[in-house]
Amino acid sequence: MSERFLSEEDLGLSELSWEELLAWWDLWLRQAQCTNDLDEHVYSHGVFRVEPGWELGPEGVRRADERSG
Repeated sequence: MSERFLSEEDLGLSELSWEELLAWWDLWLRQAQCTNDLDEHVYSHGVFRVEPGWELGPEGVRRADERSG
């Protein structure tokens, strides 16, 4: 496996103590949870771009039956 796409921080993970690794993992998980409300109906992998019944517009994701007018 090539390591050319990994940052210096990524390559240094093996040098962390178990406690340091858990602390970074916990921080990453907390940051990932911050966007739950924003991407609740958006798929990053799969057949649909957004969940059926929802649409993606300039303001974000909204129900397909909520038209601004």
